[in-house]
Amino acid sequence: MKVTYLCPHCRSAINADNNIILSAKCSKNNRGLILLHEEIGNYTSTHSSTLQVEDGDTVDFFCPVCHESLNVPFKDNLARYTRVDEDLKESFIIISRKYGEKITFKVSDKKKVESYGEKISRFIDPDWFLVK
Repeated sequence: MKVTYLCPHCRSAINADNNIILSAKCSKNNRGLILLHEEIGNYTSTHSSTLQVEDGDTVDFFCPVCHESLNVPFKDNLARYTRVDEDLKESFIIISRKYGEKITFKVSDKKKVESYGEKISRFIDPDWFLVK
């Protein structure tokens, strides 16, 4: 079985063909789709032509199926979705909402945190990932 990424609200699969597909709204109020590579730590991405976004822009992420927000409440510039691995173990993935910022956290059900990316040092509060 392949890794599956799910919306934490409707539990629909949000990945296909090695990409995580998210609906997005940029601070410039334009909308479109962002495709993120599903391999954790691989920051390759692309977006639809209707979404005009540049590095550093804050993006609001939504489930492409139910349209619920994936933004983490009470935490600026983070979004979250669920990952189910080959052994059916669930974790959640937290990413930066700043386009081009390379930050990813994988948080297991036992609150074990794995961090990836270049800018993770800005998260010095050890309990930031406990906010639901």
